[in-house]
Amino acid sequence: MSLNGITASAISALKTNSAALSVVSGNVANLNTPGYARRVVNEQTLSAGGQLMGVDIASVQRVTNQFLQQEQLAAGGSAAQYDTMSDLFSQLNGLLGAPGDNQSVATQLTNLASAFATASQSPTSSASRTGVANALNSLASTFSDVSSTITSLQTQIDQQAVNSIGSTNTLIKQIYDLNTQIKTANAGGDQASALLDQRDVALTNLAQVMSISTTTNSDGSVDVSTPDGTNLVSNTYAQLSYAGGAQNGSYGNIQIQDVNPQNGQMIGQVQALDPHLSGGSLKGMIDMRDQVLGNLSQTLGNLAQGTAQAFNAQANANAACPPPTSLTGRDTGMLSTDGLNFTGKTTLAVTDPSGNLVSRIDVDFSAGTLSVNGGAAQPIGGTIGSFTTALNTALGANGTASFANGQLSISATGGNGVLVQDDASTPSSRGGAGFSQFFGLNDVFQSQMPSLTATGLSAGDASGIAAGGTISLSLKGPDGDIAKKVSVTTTAGMTIGQIVASLNTAMGGAATFTLGSDGSISTATSAVYPGYTLNVTGDTTSRGTTGMSFSQIFGIGANAQSMQAGGFSVTSAVANNPGNIGFATPAITATSAVGDTIVSAGDNSGAIALQNAITKTQSFDAAGGIAAQTASLSDYAASFYQNLATQSNTVTANQTTQDDRLAEAQSRVSSYSGVSLDEELTSLSSYQQAYAAGARILTTVDQLYQTLLQIQ
Repeated sequence: MSLNGITASAISALKTNSAALSVVSGNVANLNTPGYARRVVNEQTLSAGGQLMGVDIASVQRVTNQFLQQEQLAAGGSAAQYDTMSDLFSQLNGLLGAPGDNQSVATQLTNLASAFATASQSPTSSASRTGVANALNSLASTFSDVSSTITSLQTQIDQQAVNSIGSTNTLIKQIYDLNTQIKTANAGGDQASALLDQRDVALTNLAQVMSISTTTNSDGSVDVSTPDGTNLVSNTYAQLSYAGGAQNGSYGNIQIQDVNPQNGQMIGQVQALDPHLSGGSLKGMIDMRDQVLGNLSQTLGNLAQGTAQAFNAQANANAACPPPTSLTGRDTGMLSTDGLNFTGKTTLAVTDPSGNLVSRIDVDFSAGTLSVNGGAAQPIGGTIGSFTTALNTALGANGTASFANGQLSISATGGNGVLVQDDASTPSSRGGAGFSQFFGLNDVFQSQMPSLTATGLSAGDASGIAAGGTISLSLKGPDGDIAKKVSVTTTAGMTIGQIVASLNTAMGGAATFTLGSDGSISTATSAVYPGYTLNVTGDTTSRGTTGMSFSQIFGIGANAQSMQAGGFSVTSAVANNPGNIGFATPAITATSAVGDTIVSAGDNSGAIALQNAITKTQSFDAAGGIAAQTASLSDYAASFYQNLATQSNTVTANQTTQDDRLAEAQSRVSSYSGVSLDEELTSLSSYQQAYAAGARILTTVDQLYQTLLQIQ
């Protein structure tokens, strides 16, 4: 080899090792840079005509492993999902408390039982009545507060989802833009561009929002999609949109649509993103908002409804002493023209302040008659309005009865009181509720939704709904997909059965509505949609002058169940006068006559019965993931908190597992792609020695040239 050839080889060594040292320097400088993958220099020999001519850099390679990177992205999405859920569970657990905490429903039920036990010891004590009233208020407030807490947390989560949309769109667009720049760099021969690191950071951040899958293309770009293949980045990029907010307690979907990068215009079909989410903080937020909190709200509503039914049923069977001067029932949603539809017998009595009988009206609904003080039977007609008129007449100078806007009111005159007692052997019943309970004459609890949804109405009864009212429904799946959205508009003269039929027609078999013999409407989803939830997203109907919508009267939809706990409170009659709480049991017999004592101040049987309502078993429908069961109020309350604890523990366990998985994935990626100072120092030493050797060769060549020049 000539001296010129040796010189060229030495110079190539200097250039190559200088460049290699620069790569090592970059690795060391980026030791702690997130997303940085170390670079290695791949050298190749230079030759001409088969002769070695030195060394050159074949490529600067970015050290990555596609499998490890994909595992890191997948683990990051799962970890972010459960981290998000765990943080929200921490908030929820702190706000709702445990069964033994003062703010829990279970504790308030225990306190109420204690208050009734105390009252049963001294039923005439005003302090006892005040203690019971306070315990009733505390229980009602706890129901309402827990419901508000769940709703507020849902609203908070929903707003977090809204806030994340903008940053997510920015990440998607950033990845698309980096793809474009990387393709340009690749075409120019730069396969280790810093743009790759920036893109990896963006991908990692995006995976924390939603689980993603990536495919690397030959031009250096990556296609990004959800794990089930919904496009996020390819030759187009996706854009998410979500305004947030709930319709009657039901949340909509995050929408996704592709964007034409050439003009920024939306292309393709708009679709729901929710069903395509399998991980990430968005998945965690939506699952907490819709599944965990949504189910929890339904379970709480089920407990609230059961509590109202149990206490109201017993309170309407009890009597206060002295009886209240007037009884005003709840808004039943019934019209005066509705069929009376009661069976059995009941007695309405007017008493003096000492509980002595002034007048009795015995009603035989099955026979369609009433009698006053054992007198002749008189017809009551077949409607609620005709019965009210007959009752008002029967009361005569002793009182009045009226029915307006769905409410029945009965009042006594002259400072006397009113009480109701069902017949012991053939009690009155409409839709399974006694006369007093159906109209809510002595209720202790009320809510924004009626606790009694067995209306006693039949298919042929007039709906009382004006034309033009709209009932809007949606069928939402456990993964957030909305399988069906329909609206039914009422027409003039529709019957109850015709509205039910219209709802069934609109749903097309996806969900069915069945009007029961007790006047309740049950709903069921088809086998094609297991786990789907039916929600009423809007209802502008109103039954007559009651102000109650069709879905409200019948309690249609999962959101109606949730709202049983919303606005849960003690009725104004009890809140304004604790003396109206019935601690006694009326004692009207077939032989009771005017002047007889039919309710006694010292009677504590009603208070004991109200206390026992807490531990008495009753039927609970399936709600919010808790199966249908027969249980006491206290046991169901315990199940409510146990269900919450179980879900919280499950999320915590999953969080630990996925965080460990992510840590392992990050460790492996770091081990494979990260910068090791020991390795870099070894490379640094090697390149320095090679550079020094090249320099030494040049020095030697220079000396040879000097010697040759001296020879000449």
